[in-house]
Amino acid sequence: MTIHFKNQLFLAILMSIGLSQINAQNSIDTRLMRSPVISENNIAFIYAEDLWIANKNGSNPRRLTIDEGVESNPVFSPDGSLIAFSA
Repeated sequence: MTIHFKNQLFLAILMSIGLSQINAQNSIDTRLMRSPVISENNIAFIYAEDLWIANKNGSNPRRLTIDEGVESNPVFSPDGSLIAFSA
């Protein structure tokens, strides 16, 4: 997968989350989103120092972690059933 395609996919994720999710973080600053990774069915990414997952088409984003720590570097297991990340 090329970097250009990943950037386009990441932009699609940002758009699919919508302003309601971004406003929930009291910010419309999308620079807080980083480290997108893709499995067969899902996309995981870091937003506002928490781990999020969404369907591959960007729908149904949901936060997986809520804590004071900083999550980073998400990676899907080969079968896509688990996500490893640093915290």
